[in-house]
Amino acid sequence: MYIEYYIIENLLINYIIISCTSILIKQYNSHKKKWLGAFLGTIYSVAYIYPNFKVLFTLPFKIVILIFIILVSFTCKNKRDLIRTSLIFYLVNIFICGSTYFIIYFTGIDHMKISFLIICAYISCELLKYIYKDIKTLNYIKDLKKTIDISLLGKNCSCEALIDSGNLLKDPLGNNEVVIVKSKILRGIISDELLEYDYENIDIVKVQNIISSSQSELSSRVRLIPYKHAGSNNSSIILGLKADYIEIDKNKISNVVIGLSNFDDLEYDAILSPNILQEI
Repeated sequence: MYIEYYIIENLLINYIIISCTSILIKQYNSHKKKWLGAFLGTIYSVAYIYPNFKVLFTLPFKIVILIFIILVSFTCKNKRDLIRTSLIFYLVNIFICGSTYFIIYFTGIDHMKISFLIICAYISCELLKYIYKDIKTLNYIKDLKKTIDISLLGKNCSCEALIDSGNLLKDPLGNNEVVIVKSKILRGIISDELLEYDYENIDIVKVQNIISSSQSELSSRVRLIPYKHAGSNNSSIILGLKADYIEIDKNKISNVVIGLSNFDDLEYDAILSPNILQEI
């Protein structure tokens, strides 16, 4: 294998690994930092070819170089953050390398062409993202209920939310997730008319009159979400309000719509989509 192919191969795969790690730890890092980290990893890989640099591949040097690449590629606020990022970065390396060699072995290809190796790494990276999301979602669904904090118009309230995979509602205007909430939970945030309104028999004209008489900031947040009852072809509408954010397990999630409802259940006051938990 020519040295230039070896360098390009390592540079691109290192970039993929760093990008995948940044997605898993939910941290934005610039392309400049990703390429710089990938370049440092490539230099280290090239050193492996030369026997004179054998000392660089002892365990202490490997740990030092790993930490150095992480500090260059990511922003670590404290030691705990550094350890977490290092562990995920290391596991991503293991997963991508292992799955790449498995694909090569499974297909029976003898020569690891650079293009094929990069495609394998990319497929592994994408697969890991989906597996991670599914595991995380299943882990939250086991709890069935979550305490959520809702921020709307600069005011906050808390309630217990049921995690329901049947809630797949989205705001058609912004494609945002919808959380169904008992209107009474928002007492002190929305008007008494909206609190007492019967949302099972929604009347668009009446709702428009109520909204128009409300403060302008609230009326600008109104969303109308169409839906169908299970087992029925009849369409209906949910009145929604764009929240400032909701907070789950100390994680703030923006771009969420609060769907107002009068559902009657003593055990929970909101219905949460599992898709929202993937944002945590």
